[in-house]
Amino acid sequence: MTEKLKLSNENIAQVSGLAEKNFGEWGVDARNILQIRLAVEETLLKYQEAFGAEAVFIQKYTRRFKRIRLELSIAGERFDPFDTGEEEQSQVLRGLLANMGVGPAWQYKNGENLILFTPKKKKRSQMASMVLSVVLAFLCGGLCRFLPEGIRGFLVNELIGPVFNRFMELLSAIAGPMVFLSVAWGIYSIGDMAAMGRIGKRMIGRFMLMTFLLTLPACAAFMPLFSLKAGEGGMFDFSELFQMVLDIVPGNFFTPFTEGNPLQIIFVAVLIGIAMLMLGSKATVAAAFVEQSNYIVQLIMEAVTSFVPMFVFGSILNMILGNDFSVFLPAYKLVLAMLIGDAVLLAAYLMLVCIRRKVHPLVLLKKMMPTFLIALTTASSSAAFGVNMECCEKDLGIDKRIVNFGVSLGQVIFMPGVSVMFLAVGFCMAEIYGVAVSPVWLATAFLIAIVLAVAAPPIPGGALTCYTILFVQLKIPMDAIAVTIALNVVLEFAATAVNLFCLQTELVELAADLDMLDLKRLREKKCA
Repeated sequence: MTEKLKLSNENIAQVSGLAEKNFGEWGVDARNILQIRLAVEETLLKYQEAFGAEAVFIQKYTRRFKRIRLELSIAGERFDPFDTGEEEQSQVLRGLLANMGVGPAWQYKNGENLILFTPKKKKRSQMASMVLSVVLAFLCGGLCRFLPEGIRGFLVNELIGPVFNRFMELLSAIAGPMVFLSVAWGIYSIGDMAAMGRIGKRMIGRFMLMTFLLTLPACAAFMPLFSLKAGEGGMFDFSELFQMVLDIVPGNFFTPFTEGNPLQIIFVAVLIGIAMLMLGSKATVAAAFVEQSNYIVQLIMEAVTSFVPMFVFGSILNMILGNDFSVFLPAYKLVLAMLIGDAVLLAAYLMLVCIRRKVHPLVLLKKMMPTFLIALTTASSSAAFGVNMECCEKDLGIDKRIVNFGVSLGQVIFMPGVSVMFLAVGFCMAEIYGVAVSPVWLATAFLIAIVLAVAAPPIPGGALTCYTILFVQLKIPMDAIAVTIALNVVLEFAATAVNLFCLQTELVELAADLDMLDLKRLREKKCA
């Protein structure tokens, strides 16, 4: 549907109302619809102010890959409606929001200003689909036990087994490009080197340092749960550890992808991202290629993850038919380890803020609870984005400049809950499959868990590719992926909630250090 209209107040109201109606009928989340309506109206009003009420714009609704989007185009001079010119982080915010699917995207092409609104359709509960697939797998497995052994062998070896292997190969094929593009585009989205400024450098440094410092005690808290098999060379070998660090640097830019080495892929991505950032306008073609490739790979990944319930069904059924279901029994340790690690993270940050900023714990928890509950019940940082922003600024007293930059950036790269989740998965699967553990293995597990937590794309299913990388690096059999994916749905709910809790408290600390925190507002009780 395409329509030409003038930039009058009446037409602007009509277009924003139509956007709300169309996206609502298509099943977009109500919070996202309201954000889009306000963004459409605000965008057109800015163009009205710039070009006049008689200027003509075109609205167009299109469907691609089962996704609906609204395109607004206005011919004329280059005018970015999202660049206020007041904050140096504006470009950072736009890039991050667009990458998360929260904000609109703008580009100037062939003499036209083009604005794209592409909301995601509200999905059915992933938890419900996973529970249904597990229940059906048990039922079908029980019924199949009555089949002749020959038929059961045929199902395992000729049908389910090959599908499982092909699905794993597909995840492995997507993993390398997905991590590379996510890291490279995330760095370039910062805008330019100057845009980092005093706040950006300090914030990213704290995010990385605190992820490292908090993962250590969380790991120490749940390690006693696991009886790990000691490998050869149990004594600490500095030369082997040093060689592992040197191996992060690849011999060329191609072998990391052909060999599937995740640390080398991330190293190359960081180099290319920083180079594009430094070159700025000289690298616009390369940046556009990385950006668009990133969106393409993420879309492919979303499509692949829609088949995960079917994959879990087949994997569990395959284990039942092959008498390998016993590997599920020790998996309860994974959930227990995750809960212990998350409790350490929450307690550490709660004590840090309450003691240093002299805030009553109940006051702080009451303010942060709405964001925490949304993340816990949806496993989506994007769903909690608006509430998170409002809580940080209005309830916690954090300066708006830090909120705008920090919430968007933090939801992408600051995920201590995910690093704890990856470590717990690594330890649990190493115990189940008898993987030999040495000091170097432990150092590798710790390093790869933190790196993957930063590199994991903030989209549903982003962790699935990271599990394949984690298992390859830790020499864990790929058979473990079936158990992990089945439990991942539950784990992601807790990890997302912990991530946002840690992010809010970390931004409080950062704002206080930069003298950009309203302590009076932080300490006052929240009105009911």
